[in-house]
Amino acid sequence: MNTFLVLAASLSVLNTGLHLFAGGREIARPLLEARSLPDNVRCVQYFCWHIATLALALQAAVFGVAAFMPDQMALAIVGTAFAAAIALLGIVLPPFLKISYKTMPQGWLFVPVSALGLAGLAM
Repeated sequence: MNTFLVLAASLSVLNTGLHLFAGGREIARPLLEARSLPDNVRCVQYFCWHIATLALALQAAVFGVAAFMPDQMALAIVGTAFAAAIALLGIVLPPFLKISYKTMPQGWLFVPVSALGLAGLAM
């Protein structure tokens, strides 16, 4: 068992839960109810929210499988690269949009996942 990858999987499960429950209440539901937006914008964004949910759950799964199956380290590489890409996007985007990290802090959630993935790959 790779402890670092177990921790990366656990944090990924936590991120998925935050996305599902807090994000559903604060982002997805208001978006779906925003009748001032055109249906194509509102519904496509709602669809994208569900894609993000699936991607986060898949990230947890790939770390979980790699943690217990050393011959599946390619999955840990994918999970780590995915987490690092999301972290980078989430850290760069708020200053680009001229908003604070208080408004959009999500990218920082992926920094420890990336670090744990890298640590797990180094074992």
